[in-house]
Amino acid sequence: MDIEQLFLLYYRPLCLYALRYVDDIDRAEDIVQDCFVKMLEGHPSDCLHDSHEMAAPLLFRIVHNRCIDELRRYQPQVPIPTDMAEDDVESSFVAARLWTAIDTLPDRCREVFLMAKRDGMTYREIAEELGISERTVEHQVSKALRILRGKSQDFFRLVLLTLSA
Repeated sequence: MDIEQLFLLYYRPLCLYALRYVDDIDRAEDIVQDCFVKMLEGHPSDCLHDSHEMAAPLLFRIVHNRCIDELRRYQPQVPIPTDMAEDDVESSFVAARLWTAIDTLPDRCREVFLMAKRDGMTYREIAEELGISERTVEHQVSKALRILRGKSQDFFRLVLLTLSA
């Protein structure tokens, strides 16, 4: 497996995983990009000749350690969770699949859906901001949920749990 394939397969889940620690998307993306570079420099044969199943734990461990280093450097007074929870890794993959599915929604549908579920706006607020009717907002959100539900029941549950929180 080459580095491009690894990057395409793991970039989003790794960023979502790093985001759990650093709570800043730009820092999370920087960490993940740095980790890919370090992995290539330090373990090129490991990452390029092994299957992605063998590369994944290495990638998540590198990102985890880099996040811990960042926290220690910039937030030394904050207690740092040093254990790498398997649930966090798995939920990063599930969240990445959800965001990939959301990315496939039609533009207006995605915009309305995210305003409602991620941003917590009411249908009335969305309608006023976008200059459309509340009925259109309701239709767009229903359409998004129908599309996501069609992809997997897990997506639908995750949408309700993750984006409305």
